[in-house]
Amino acid sequence: MRTRISLLLLFVCTFGHYGKAQEKLSLSLEDARLHAQQYNRTLKNAGLSVQEAQSALWESISKGLPQIEVTGAYQNYLGASANFQGMKIQFGHSGSIQTQVSQLLFNGSYWIGLQLSKLSREIAETSKRKTEQDVIQQVTTSYNSILVSERTTQLLKQNKENLLDIQKRTQATVNAGAATQTDADQIAVQVSSVDNMIKSNERQTELAYNMLRIQLGVNANTTIELKDSLSSLMNEDKTFKLLGEQFDMSKNPTMQLTEKQLELSKKQVNLQKASWLPTLSGYYSYTYKYIKPTLDLSPSSVVGLQASWPLFTSGGTYSKVKQAKFQVQANENNLAALKDQLMVQEKQARFNLSNALDKLNTQTKSLEVSNKVFADISRKHDHGMATSLDVTSASNNLLQVQTNYVTALYEVLTAKTDLEQLLNKF
Repeated sequence: MRTRISLLLLFVCTFGHYGKAQEKLSLSLEDARLHAQQYNRTLKNAGLSVQEAQSALWESISKGLPQIEVTGAYQNYLGASANFQGMKIQFGHSGSIQTQVSQLLFNGSYWIGLQLSKLSREIAETSKRKTEQDVIQQVTTSYNSILVSERTTQLLKQNKENLLDIQKRTQATVNAGAATQTDADQIAVQVSSVDNMIKSNERQTELAYNMLRIQLGVNANTTIELKDSLSSLMNEDKTFKLLGEQFDMSKNPTMQLTEKQLELSKKQVNLQKASWLPTLSGYYSYTYKYIKPTLDLSPSSVVGLQASWPLFTSGGTYSKVKQAKFQVQANENNLAALKDQLMVQEKQARFNLSNALDKLNTQTKSLEVSNKVFADISRKHDHGMATSLDVTSASNNLLQVQTNYVTALYEVLTAKTDLEQLLNKF
């Protein structure tokens, strides 16, 4: 019976693990972005920071609300006594429970601190938005990298098939005595070289998939299938339309964060100034004496006001105000520098995309020509009008042109993604 139970548990665990290992995701680029927004761990931490800031805000608010404190005490004087006007008073023991309700009536630092807490929450929310944008940019780059890498593999495999066909025909010529074995061997070496390139590129593709898995927040065993194609992402109409869109700097998360940092530093100046103001609070206290002492002169209920005013701090508060003002000036400089930087980034991003599109157009034409040249050399080789060295040279040239073409594809997608991020498109 125990053996059957053990086998059943082994079966459940094995197939449960197998089902988990075989988890599969079929994603378009938009699906991948949405999945990352929900499961990316970095983004989850950014969400926790927002919740933490919200809790800190409530903590600041609670300091200005009524506070209730309960304390208990027990005292035993161990038989001590005292003389009062000829009378001997014996101290026994006493016990009490005190409840005190207090309310802050005025404190300048409290109200400024409340504004700082609200601003900190807004900064956390804006920071989460920036993190979300960065994660989407990373997912998009990885998605594009995989598509480009798979396209490279397709081109290499097509090149290999062409070479294998030439090798087969060359070997037939060698067997017929019309060519030497060296001619066939040269082609075979080229085939082996291309095959190694294919294997290397496939490993690079798997690395890109692993990076995407991390960004999507899925386990390493998840199978990912990309639904979008390069042609759908390389939509020229949308790309050229993107080049014509206006840049609204105020919507940039980095700009918003820097502006809020400046606002925060200004609030810090006000906070330091507010520390000069007095603090006023009121309280009510009730003491229940469950063991009354022999001599009890204190009342049970007390109502009072308490005030404090730091009239002189030897210049300490003044120095803190000056330090806060210096930080304001530094943040103003940071904001001005960021505006200049974003303007340069916008121009550079548009230039990069335009340049990448021109380069892709040139490489596309070059690829067409190289394919024709390779096909022409192959035909001449079949008729004995070109050597195996010519075929190898044409193949190497085609591989280089294919590499340039794929690189140009990737540069267009990367430049497009960078501009989309700058224009706050995701």
